[in-house]
Amino acid sequence: MQSRVHVMQKLRDLGGGAYAVEVDGPIPETGPGQFYMLRTEKRWPVLLPRPFSLYDRGGDGSWGSFLVKPIGDGTRAICDLKVGEKLVVTGPLGRTFPTDVDNPICIAGGVGLAPFLLLARSEAAAGRKMRLLFGGRNRDALSGMEDFQDISTVFPSTDDGSHGFHGMVTGLLDELLVSGAVKEGETVFCCGPDPMMLAVADLCEKRGLRCFLSLESYMACGYGVCNGCTVKVKGERFKGWPYSKTCIEGPVYEACELVHDESH
Repeated sequence: MQSRVHVMQKLRDLGGGAYAVEVDGPIPETGPGQFYMLRTEKRWPVLLPRPFSLYDRGGDGSWGSFLVKPIGDGTRAICDLKVGEKLVVTGPLGRTFPTDVDNPICIAGGVGLAPFLLLARSEAAAGRKMRLLFGGRNRDALSGMEDFQDISTVFPSTDDGSHGFHGMVTGLLDELLVSGAVKEGETVFCCGPDPMMLAVADLCEKRGLRCFLSLESYMACGYGVCNGCTVKVKGERFKGWPYSKTCIEGPVYEACELVHDESH
């Protein structure tokens, strides 16, 4: 982990109100699922930095970008930066998706797309096309989809049927299982809103798919000091401890490691 001041080089509109915020390097090698804590160098309007997955990276680390959708004071401050202004960037932090899985099925909802572009590029470099199921409310909500079109096989879904499969991404996954495009025993990597990830995990359990989730927990520090991002867990990895810090032992968990509150 390192903390550096980087210069904002470009703000690229991804559509649907989301942007790729590009900064100069050096950006260290970063695994899919790892994240960085970001804040503006000046005029930061909130107390704490904000966590973002690394979206894209130059092969030599000379630049990197983060997928940001301005919805609060912190994210708006980042997207309001002018070229030449500076960001404080700390990372990489957290645990990646497993690196020993061949040909995973990646499922994203909204800005949950962010961890998967680096993985798609890695798969393409190895001569494979990653399968990406990408869901949103409508066509506009599929921000960044064009970045994947040439290097992966994209299966879009929209709640209103305006693009791709008409329905939720779980319905799309079920359809692909029926058609044989996804097979029992394969592994799913998923990132997006909590209700979507819970639904994907439930479907994977029923249909014999292994499932890993990249949680979008609120993180205040990013490196295990504040205990603000704890989730309830089970399994040998945690040595009997019932809670896990998402920023240290996550944000990627196997779905079977998470204990869900049945009241929600």
